[in-house]
Amino acid sequence: MRNPREIELIRLLLPVGSEVLLAEIFERTTIQASELQFLVESLQQCGFVFNRTEQTLSIAQEPESLVPEMILAGLRTKTIGRDVLVFRETSSTNDRARQAGVAGAAEGLVIFAESQTSGRGTCGREWVSAPGSGLWFSILLRSRISPNRWPMLVQMAAIACGDAVERWVMQPVRIKPPNDLILGGGKLAGFLLETSNSWDFQVLGVGINVRSAPEIAGYPTSAVDQYFRGHVSRSALAVDLLNRFEEWYLGTPLTAVSFAFERRVLKAVSA
Repeated sequence: MRNPREIELIRLLLPVGSEVLLAEIFERTTIQASELQFLVESLQQCGFVFNRTEQTLSIAQEPESLVPEMILAGLRTKTIGRDVLVFRETSSTNDRARQAGVAGAAEGLVIFAESQTSGRGTCGREWVSAPGSGLWFSILLRSRISPNRWPMLVQMAAIACGDAVERWVMQPVRIKPPNDLILGGGKLAGFLLETSNSWDFQVLGVGINVRSAPEIAGYPTSAVDQYFRGHVSRSALAVDLLNRFEEWYLGTPLTAVSFAFERRVLKAVSA
């Protein structure tokens, strides 16, 4: 079960490396002095490394693996990321999200996997999802836009992903319609929207190469780490993408979405 105080603590200590006075922690959160050590030890078991003095606390290093509390702590959304699940391995995050949707899960559930054994792209193509090499996740949506406009959900995700990645790299991220992102001439990310007349929800799958890109004969690929001098935080990238996706999904007219999508496509044509 999720411990909301762990999320409170991480949120206050972000960004990584920021020192916070212990007195400020107790003043600005519901955390009591008697339980701070327990929370720190619990998060250490998840892979967090802390620096603690008599008066301050900071996160020295975040886990390399995805941790739901780390992602939830960074979100400023109201709907997307209502809950976050992370599986070490699953067949496909879209399968998990579909099962959750059929069971009545609320909109905004996001399901990540460190690896997928049956990840897929459009037309049933295999999506290579090696452990820890990227971000593989699905968002459960209950969109009220008309079915003929559902493809715009993919456009929103592509724009949000491009926005998020460009914060890390000094290269333009381009859109290759209908559902690919291109970075440095190689495929960086793909999106898969699955729907059914028998469902009252949509499943939006996202796959982004972060640490490394799969080698596919005759098909160039790319990864975020190839264009960033340093270590990309997968959690921070996921948070930024989800925050930006909600902005496009809930706060932007569809005409503006179409315009932003076409602008990124035109970059690809003119470059």
